[in-house]
Amino acid sequence: THESGGEVVASLRAEPRSFNRLVASDQTTETIAVLTQGRLVRINRSTFELEPWLAERWDSSADGRTHTFHLRPGVLWSDGTPFTAADVLFSLQAAYEPNVKSVVAESLTVGGEPIKATAPDDATVVMTYAAPSGPGVRFLDMLPILPRHKLELAFSAGTLGQAWGTATPPGELVGTGPFILREYQPGQRLVFDRNPRYWRKAPSGDALPYIDRLVLELVPDQNSELLRLQSGAT
Repeated sequence: THESGGEVVASLRAEPRSFNRLVASDQTTETIAVLTQGRLVRINRSTFELEPWLAERWDSSADGRTHTFHLRPGVLWSDGTPFTAADVLFSLQAAYEPNVKSVVAESLTVGGEPIKATAPDDATVVMTYAAPSGPGVRFLDMLPILPRHKLELAFSAGTLGQAWGTATPPGELVGTGPFILREYQPGQRLVFDRNPRYWRKAPSGDALPYIDRLVLELVPDQNSELLRLQSGAT
C-alpha cells in the first residue's frame, strides 16, 4: 500500500514560455503540460511504450490509414465538465489553424497532409491519414487535448495563439492531468495541487496522484540546484 498526502519539492531551470503547449515546446512548458493535461495516447517516458490514455483503446485499419479511438468513459475536466470527442476535434483543429502558429502542427501531418478527424458520437473519434504512417498513432503523444469549452471563444476570435500565456490566472487553466496549477510566482516557483477529478486509479483502486502538492522551484543555476538537492531543500 502507498501512503497518500504530503508534498514533493523539485526544481526547474527555466521559466515557462507559456501554459499553452500548442504554441511552446520548451522543457518547462512541456513539464507543465504533462502534469496538467492529457493526450489520447501517451509514450511512457520510462519505457517508451505506447499506452492508452484518454483513449482507452483504438482499432486500426489493415492499410494503416484509419484509426478509431474509443474514449475513456467518465473522464472530467478539472472544472467538472465532461470530456468528449468534441474536445479532441477542437484540439486537432486548433493545432492546424495557421494563426495559432502551433509548434506541433508539422509533427501532426502524414503524407504532407493534416489528419482528418470525425466524431460519430461523443465517445468515438475516427482519424484518417493521407498515407500509411510508420509511427502509426504514436505521434499523437504530441497533441495536448485542450478544453473546447474554455478556449473556443479565443479560437473563434483568432487569439488562441496568445491564450493561456504565463500571465493567465491559474484558475483559468483546465486540464485532465494529475495536477492543477495553483500558483505561479515568476522567478520563484510553480505550485501544483492534486486534481481531485483525475481519472486514473492505482491498481488497488486508490485515487491518484498520491501526493497532495508538487512545488517546482525555479533555480536557473545548476550549482544552486545541486546545493539544494544536497541540503534536502529539494
